Amino acid sequence: MFSLRIYIRIILQVALIILVAGTGVAGIVSGKAIILGCVAVLIAAWLAGLLVYYLNASNRRIQLFLDAIEDNESMLYFPENTGSEEQRRLHAAFNRIHRLMTESKQREFDRELYRKEYESYDKLMHVLTHEIMNSIAPIVSLSGTLLSYFQTKGNVKNNDEISDTTIRKTIRGLDTIKSQGQSLMNFTDSYRQLARLQAPKPKPFSLSRLIRNIEMLFHSDLQRLQIQFQVELFREEIEINADEELLSQVLINLLKNAMQALEGQENSKISLSVKQLRTTAYIEVKDNGPGIPHDILEDIFVPFFTTKDTGTGIGLSLSRQIIRMHGGELQVSSRPYFETLFTISLPLTPGNFHT
Repeated sequence: MFSLRIYIRIILQVALIILVAGTGVAGIVSGKAIILGCVAVLIAAWLAGLLVYYLNASNRRIQLFLDAIEDNESMLYFPENTGSEEQRRLHAAFNRIHRLMTESKQREFDRELYRKEYESYDKLMHVLTHEIMNSIAPIVSLSGTLLSYFQTKGNVKNNDEISDTTIRKTIRGLDTIKSQGQSLMNFTDSYRQLARLQAPKPKPFSLSRLIRNIEMLFHSDLQRLQIQFQVELFREEIEINADEELLSQVLINLLKNAMQALEGQENSKISLSVKQLRTTAYIEVKDNGPGIPHDILEDIFVPFFTTKDTGTGIGLSLSRQIIRMHGGELQVSSRPYFETLFTISLPLTPGNFHT
């Protein structure tokens, strides 16, 4: 049996240690073999150390296994083809338990992802319904009121029954209907932009030039708001293979959001930096504004979700979709009044990112 072999090995090693240590002590005590006795005692100590190491080996592996589980280490693997038979069996058991736990966590992650996607669509439908009803309801009500100015019990009034006051009220009402209808059209157009976003058409262009152009575009607004703006490029001229128009749209949206967050704040700062790490390019937009509450960090990417009094709430959702269509990701982290950081990561392919 597995455990019996371990016990036999331990008993044999203990017996050997006692025998060697006893022989050494006897030689030292008798004075006949002091040197050999000392050597025998040292050998016995060495054998005892080996036994302790052997007994602790399994404990160390168990600790490593538990630490890996706690740290969600997905690459953990114990070799099953080396060591003693006991070690191979132990390693095989560890690997099987870890595989089962990893599969369980993956299923849990998939369920959580599905739940979040469902919640996102549910929020989207609530926003759509809310916005449409808020626009349609007053139009229907006002239309009924205007209609009553020109009808009596379903019959059209005569010209002499329509006063100048009625005409002026009608004009104001129609102007309100036009304004409300235009708002609904703008909202619908925003949804259409999100739903029908065209695939990127990547081609090489100067990212450095694009950033300088954007800096010039916002220069007067940054001065007016007294916001310090800093650009950091890992080299002077950077060329990237992407859809320049779509990437420009994302950067402009992130900068606008940062400027709006900093409005009225003293010592306001925004930085835009470009970095490269191995096969990924990172474009970071950072500000020291009030930040984003932790519980809505991901909600800000849900279509039509907004914390602003004005706005459609599709800017960040559209920006993330654009970056994902490039094979990258748009992420956010925030610490109030210290740092709110939006990071665009773009994978680099040969010739994608160069001087």
